[in-house]
Amino acid sequence: MPAGTSGHSLRAHPERSARLVCDLVPSFLLRSALILATLQALAVLWASALYWPLAAGCSLLVFAIYAVEWRRLAGYSGQLATRERRWFWRGADGRRREFRFCGELVLWRWLIVINGRDLDGRRLRLVLARDSASADDWRRLQVALRYSRTH
Repeated sequence: MPAGTSGHSLRAHPERSARLVCDLVPSFLLRSALILATLQALAVLWASALYWPLAAGCSLLVFAIYAVEWRRLAGYSGQLATRERRWFWRGADGRRREFRFCGELVLWRWLIVINGRDLDGRRLRLVLARDSASADDWRRLQVALRYSRTH
């Protein structure tokens, strides 16, 4: 140890962890991509010269999938937080759920996908685009997630 320093401060706090509270809103980018993918699927169906009742049935299936995914995107509104190396998600229902990472964690500049399980074993998946949080919160969230993967 260098002269004049004691190891006491290092021993007193061997594992410091930052706190993060990040408010998230549904992404306009992801919703736009969903609309475009739906329109593309419908265009392919109707341009494929299928028997029209079959194309109509498949179109209903496309709309059903669209509705499910739109609702799922709306569910990504809430608050993501970390404290003492523990992660928490508070969704629109207001319940705070502690979760642990499981599966793949995607960290791109414009997209984050978090796969986890809460303490009751229920799956938690968050798909977040760059416009889901403020610029500062997005940067801090990416740093916290990168750090959590290495420790």
